[in-house]
Amino acid sequence: MITMQADKFTLQINYSYKANRERVFQAWTKQELLKQWWGPEGFTTTIDRMDVVEGGGYRFIMLAPNGSNHIIGGNYLSVIPNEKLVFTWKWEHEGSGEDQADTVVTIVFLEQGEGTELLVTHENFSTKDEAENHNNGWSSSLGGNLKKYLELNV
Repeated sequence: MITMQADKFTLQINYSYKANRERVFQAWTKQELLKQWWGPEGFTTTIDRMDVVEGGGYRFIMLAPNGSNHIIGGNYLSVIPNEKLVFTWKWEHEGSGEDQADTVVTIVFLEQGEGTELLVTHENFSTKDEAENHNNGWSSSLGGNLKKYLELNV
């Protein structure tokens, strides 16, 4: 769902997984696990930096099937083990001269029986198109890659 408030757009999505909350949280916070599923389907990810502590930073380089690089980085604002992650999100557009505003991602990990419900809020988009593009990426990554990773690595 995409909503608008004060000229900014917010994306909210949720997914359920047949894996306990600790395991899903580790898939987000352990470098060797995250690189196995991060990014839209067909992409591969190299992790340049990933320090999952409050104030720590991250930088991921996603290689698209067409050979183009998509680089994302930011800082962790809140890390509550097995419960919540909050981090800034900013695309690097090398040589573009664009100064894109940071967006903020909040991930909440909820116990759901023997599984986990993941609530994702990605906010501060300037346009609805920008939010919709991120919705497509998150859907592919979370509904495709992460789901497959968790099911295959029981």
